[in-house]
Amino acid sequence: MNKVRVGVIGLGMGQYHLQSYEACPAAEVVAVCDVDETRLQGVLKTRPRVRGFKDCGEMLALKELDAVSVALPNFLHAPVTIAALKAGKHVMCEKPMAMNAAEAKKMRDTAKRLRKLLMMHFNMRYMTTAATLKPIIDTGALGRIYHVTTTYTRRDGYPRPGSWFGQKAQSGGGPLIDLGVHRIDLALWLIGYPKPVAAFGGVYDLLAREKLKGIKFDCEDFSAAMIRFADGCTMYCVASWDGHEKAGGCTMSIRGTDGAIFEEGAELTLCRKEFGVPTACVLAPQQPKESPQQHFVDCILSGKQPGPSAEHGVTVMKILDAIYASARTGREARIR
Repeated sequence: MNKVRVGVIGLGMGQYHLQSYEACPAAEVVAVCDVDETRLQGVLKTRPRVRGFKDCGEMLALKELDAVSVALPNFLHAPVTIAALKAGKHVMCEKPMAMNAAEAKKMRDTAKRLRKLLMMHFNMRYMTTAATLKPIIDTGALGRIYHVTTTYTRRDGYPRPGSWFGQKAQSGGGPLIDLGVHRIDLALWLIGYPKPVAAFGGVYDLLAREKLKGIKFDCEDFSAAMIRFADGCTMYCVASWDGHEKAGGCTMSIRGTDGAIFEEGAELTLCRKEFGVPTACVLAPQQPKESPQQHFVDCILSGKQPGPSAEHGVTVMKILDAIYASARTGREARIR
């Protein structure tokens, strides 16, 4: 196989996948699918060689299709991914992996049984922050890492009010499963994916109750959680669509026995002691070497297992399940 023939299911976020595949020399986009005729035709009009479908089952029946991206509403991730795997396709699935860990495990197990690759689209691993921090942390420069904080907040950023994003039966939840999922994976990956054992958290919809009156919405607008790991490390995560923020965005701190790293906006700072003197070094940003789609295609061609893996997707879903369970009961939830 010289080229991987790919398709994209869902052309909302899926347009990012499409454009990234088109930038991969070893990929050829042969099919796209969306139930929205206008959106589908908008993509096809500049791509005469790409076949368009409104039914993903028909698209998955194409023998010339090697792999697909699943970029659909959350409640469709598991059934469509499993259908694609059973149709003999490798799959890249948008975040979150599924609605819960039970669905995610079925996806992972199906991929293993059928010997197909299943990669999660945790694309923050392929951005400047990750490219800059991962090599430094992997050298052991921070010593033993014992606490991480990570946030992804918006001042007023409800995604398409009235859409599936705010309906728990279709989304699984609000900003925790939408934004927090990215930050939890990124932080875990940076520090070596320790085993989570418990979580305690809360979710709130106090602002949404007033702001979204008359709009179908039953998710949280703000979440905060503490996660404990088997090695003693802890992680604090905040995710919100609303919350009177001074300025929304992403922040992170990673604290170790020999130093700490802080992400504030676009600035990344390494703080250590050199010869007993506290130092703070602003890190030069490093550019990622590949996109998630490039990595996925390369793994298909080489037979390597992709990262972020399905196993990592399951782990993150277990954490999310535990945080939501803790929010319901007011007690710490175990993670197994």
